[in-house]
Amino acid sequence: MKKTCMIGLTLLLNACQTGVVPISQRNMYEKEGKSANLGHRRPIEDRAASPEVYLKKQSIEIVPQESKNYTGSLFALKRPDTYLFMDPPRGDLGEYLDVNVQVNRKEKAPVVPGAAPAVPADSASKAKAIQDDLVAALPKLEPGTAEAKMPSLVKMKVVKKLENGDVIVEAARASQNEWEANTQRATARIPFAKVSGHNDITTADLADVHWMESINGSITERESNTWEDEYSMRWAGFNEARSKVALDLETKRKDLEKVKDRLKDKIVNVGRERNKLAAEKDKVEILRRETEEKLNELNRKNVQQDSLIEEQKDIIKKQEKIIEEVQIGQQSNLVDPGAAQNAGVKAPVAKNAAPKTQPQ
Repeated sequence: MKKTCMIGLTLLLNACQTGVVPISQRNMYEKEGKSANLGHRRPIEDRAASPEVYLKKQSIEIVPQESKNYTGSLFALKRPDTYLFMDPPRGDLGEYLDVNVQVNRKEKAPVVPGAAPAVPADSASKAKAIQDDLVAALPKLEPGTAEAKMPSLVKMKVVKKLENGDVIVEAARASQNEWEANTQRATARIPFAKVSGHNDITTADLADVHWMESINGSITERESNTWEDEYSMRWAGFNEARSKVALDLETKRKDLEKVKDRLKDKIVNVGRERNKLAAEKDKVEILRRETEEKLNELNRKNVQQDSLIEEQKDIIKKQEKIIEEVQIGQQSNLVDPGAAQNAGVKAPVAKNAAPKTQPQ
């Protein structure tokens, strides 16, 4: 019995020792050769390199798991024909969603100013009006394309579905040829609540918008949290690549535009010369009026002087008459002085008589 137990323990120890890997070991026996310093002790041997230790780390990876149909129905749930009485759920890969464009900013109505008081038109304003009429009569050579209007909706394709149910949508358009290449691309994220709902999707529901536009190699990129009105206007103003005939017509149109600009400059220069002539004419008119006023003033003074001369002539005539009377009286006294003395009458003398003057 004891022998059987000893044999079992021995076998058990041997079985346990087979899986043990020694990290380091030491030789219990002395090597050949002795040293005086060490005596009968053996020298310390270099230890072997310690083994590398590896730690296993767990990596967590989320893998989408397809839902299985446990109803036993033979109809596929993802087929749109399965939903006979209700709309199928939106947001499948490759599906196109209609996104209604919603304007974020509204322009204020223009304020109509009050009517300005009428100003009498002078020659300069008339010349300016004629010049404006001539410039307006020039033909319009701009392309006959309509102005860019805000689109009503944008079709966006579902390109990716996220784990939380949100979808990544994309809208792209491109036009290129041998001469031009224009591209527009917009990507955005639509939350699961908006996709799964029954309400219409609008641009206000888009988030994490990335806009990229390329026009003949000139790239423009925009990023924003929401959809901006700029994206809608850029989407509406997309330029298609033109053909060779269209490019030739554009070149001719630019040449005609240059001719139109030169003609417009000539009209403006003629208008300026006309304005200068009108200004000189106004100056001449002012000088003429001033000259007429001066002439009228001189004529009035001449008339006054003529009337004054006539009055002086009348006075002179009266004085000459009085002088003649005095001279006649004096002569009569000289002819018969005795009679005058006998009579005791003196000859009358004109006190107010004035000397004879020559007329002016």
